[in-house]
Amino acid sequence: MLTNDPDGPENYEWAQTITPPETAEYLAGDIIWIILCAGRSAQAARTLEKRVFAALRAGQHAVTAFGYRAKAAAIDRAWLERDADFAAFQAVRAKGDVDAMLEWCGAIPFVGAITKFQLAKNVGFDVCKPDIWLARLAGLPEKTPAARLFPVCQNLCAGLAAATGDRIATVDSVLWLACNKQLLEIDAAGVRFVPRAGARRSIFEAAE
Repeated sequence: MLTNDPDGPENYEWAQTITPPETAEYLAGDIIWIILCAGRSAQAARTLEKRVFAALRAGQHAVTAFGYRAKAAAIDRAWLERDADFAAFQAVRAKGDVDAMLEWCGAIPFVGAITKFQLAKNVGFDVCKPDIWLARLAGLPEKTPAARLFPVCQNLCAGLAAATGDRIATVDSVLWLACNKQLLEIDAAGVRFVPRAGARRSIFEAAE
């Protein structure tokens, strides 16, 4: 993966060195990213992120850059209440309890049953996001409830992490990127690696 996609090295380095957000603004950015990612590709979310933050920093509402009004309202809340969120986050993080952090993440408006794992990962907890790609890789039906899906996907990533010496979050991120870039094909016959240099645009760059 690291040699077959230009995003591979940066994605790997990011996942290996994830640290908790140090400021309220960074935490708000993590929350807003999760809200934007739900239901769309990372590439599309990256473009929206650029527009949304331009609006927020100009003192405008998110809806001026993002027409999904309910999600835009959730983004406004995350930005305007970032200091309160950060204080709450620090209190939960101090417990060192993954379940408590997942519960806190899941209570944020428009952070769902699956994306709460992504948010927990992005703020420093070594967990996977049990999304459709990991479900397929783990051999589970796509509509498996999150409560059953997470432990199976976490065990899959933990086993690979133990074998490679990487973090669970890193294994998850590398597998996700390979699926996003269509480097892994998954069907009834199994999983195949198919090198496709430049198959999809970068997950780190916003479209103009």
